[in-house]
Amino acid sequence: MDAALPTGWKHIERPPSLFKRFEFGSYAETRAFLDALAALSERTGLYPDLGFGTRYVNVTVHGATGGPPTEAQVAFVREVEGLPSAHP
Repeated sequence: MDAALPTGWKHIERPPSLFKRFEFGSYAETRAFLDALAALSERTGLYPDLGFGTRYVNVTVHGATGGPPTEAQVAFVREVEGLPSAHP
């Protein structure tokens, strides 16, 4: 599955999930990313677990019902990469 993931995303075996840490130069950039991610989640119905601080966001997408991540979840992380603020 890792070959299908965008650069920087990790496939975690236990629990089955996809993970990436995004780092930003300022709180404003972090906030813009979180706002864009929230809009993407609303549109797709997929809500990742988030951990964040002033200049970083950790995004974890857990596999559906304890299984491996689905194609829809892999497509979601590809869309996260396309967010304008994902690459400060």
